[in-house]
Amino acid sequence: RRTDGVETVIAAIVLAVLSAFIHALGLLGLLYWQTRLWPRIEADFRPRRNLPVFLLIFVAILGLHIAEIFLWAGFYFWQGALPHLETSFYFSAASFTTVGYGDIVLNRSWRLVGVIESLTGVLLLGWSAAFFFSVVSRFFEIRSRLWQSRRPS
Repeated sequence: RRTDGVETVIAAIVLAVLSAFIHALGLLGLLYWQTRLWPRIEADFRPRRNLPVFLLIFVAILGLHIAEIFLWAGFYFWQGALPHLETSFYFSAASFTTVGYGDIVLNRSWRLVGVIESLTGVLLLGWSAAFFFSVVSRFFEIRSRLWQSRRPS
């Protein structure tokens, strides 16, 4: 389907906002879950025992990104910008992660949507990295506090 530049940019901005909304809800849910979990982790801190927490957070964040990629892919397919859902997902994943292989490209009237998806992906991937870093930092704080309390004075 052929569209004009203004329509595609508006659509891309709406998709970017929806992606950020999905991401914010997901990270807030993880933060809520994690906040409720911290007292138990601090009470009985063992790094190996807490590995599932890291893995669960990783899988949840990965799921958020896959959902966001599907959002963009569904839009490309629905609008006829790409012929198949699988092709749309592949293109969207390459754009969202900024890999950009270049073997599949959007036609001229859709190019800006791909660019805005890449910008959105960079921001959301960075947001996820910052979130995961804060979780790891909290674990190191707990470990350091426990190590300090067990050290002889």
